[in-house]
Amino acid sequence: MHNASVDLAAPGDKRGMECAKGVSECVGALNTMAPGSLLDGVMIVAGIWVIVLATGLAIRTFMIVDPAPPLINRLIFRGTQAVFNPLSRMIRNPVRKHQVLSLFAPISLLVVLGFILFLIGTGYTLVFYGVGIKPLIRAFLFSGSALSTLGFESPGNNFWVIIFSALEALTVAVVVSLLIGYLPGIYSSYQDREQAVRTLDDLTGTPPDGIKVVDKYVEVYGAGKLGDLWQTWLAWFSDLGSAGTTLSGQLYLRSSRWDRSWICTAGAMLDAASLVDSSVDLSTDPAASHLVRSGSRALTQVLEPLRLHCPPDPTWPKTPINISREEFNQAYDHLQQIGLPMKPDKDAAWSAFAQQRVKYECPLMTLVKLKKPPHGARWTTDREDGKGHLPIPIRGRKRVGHHADVVSDSPAIIA
Repeated sequence: MHNASVDLAAPGDKRGMECAKGVSECVGALNTMAPGSLLDGVMIVAGIWVIVLATGLAIRTFMIVDPAPPLINRLIFRGTQAVFNPLSRMIRNPVRKHQVLSLFAPISLLVVLGFILFLIGTGYTLVFYGVGIKPLIRAFLFSGSALSTLGFESPGNNFWVIIFSALEALTVAVVVSLLIGYLPGIYSSYQDREQAVRTLDDLTGTPPDGIKVVDKYVEVYGAGKLGDLWQTWLAWFSDLGSAGTTLSGQLYLRSSRWDRSWICTAGAMLDAASLVDSSVDLSTDPAASHLVRSGSRALTQVLEPLRLHCPPDPTWPKTPINISREEFNQAYDHLQQIGLPMKPDKDAAWSAFAQQRVKYECPLMTLVKLKKPPHGARWTTDREDGKGHLPIPIRGRKRVGHHADVVSDSPAIIA
């Protein structure tokens, strides 16, 4: 009987031992698989996050009207500026310097595009790793195959690899399409801007300045047509301010000739309008004052995407200007000599001119320091406060002009 009970118990003990062994193997398998599964999930989530970040960057760069470019774009433009500034300082020949600085905008935009594609490739590399393409170098090759649309890696029968390969190729096609749509807008705005620059250059010669503008225009068209001149340039400044907030990339594109610059043109027109409004007795020409206000606002709008801010509503003499009374007197006397009806009170004319000039001098000089137009334009690029280099702020806002300081919710990185 005892032996029978032992024999009966033995099969149960064996089944229990087998069951316990099976549970142990299952737990061991789970312990082995769990970390890998968790890592795969993390890689997929991280990869999708990077892809969304890259796509959002492309949309904000090439599509959305945004007065504040993405931080990554500012980092890239700041980095390329750090390369081009030393190069420009080493070059003495103005033609060669212009050729080098003309590469700044195209190269910066290409670096932005390259960085977006790098993020897309990195994101899909992580996703491919998470769906089973291992090791990481093989996942990178799969991502490169889809990114370049060359197809040198076959996804085989892996459903998720096929899906994500197609999505990566589609993502790249969308980004390239956005760039293709962006570039014509930049160059159309650039051509419109440069057409006006060439027209003024034909009228006044190079470089233009406010006195030349009034002198040559009156000589060719007569003083009674000055109102038409201001109306024409009101539209130009309006387009310039709009381009500053929507197509800021084109503002870095330099003129085709080394001795031309839209910044010198803007300064010449605003000085001409300020001189006429303050000194010439043309009561039927209120558009000159309107041009100064519109032009000052446009130059300020150009600086906004760059996070550069001039003091709001400056007034003279609290805020000084870089034009001396003697220089103004010489301009006043010249306009009088060419036969224009001048306002008799020269002191009042000087005060009115200074009040107009102070409205746009800060953004004008800031653009001169930032974009390095050709030297020699009277009252624009011949000023001492227009010399030196101005770095593009990466974070925060940089206040420029008199008593400038950095205003920001977080520290500004200005190297």
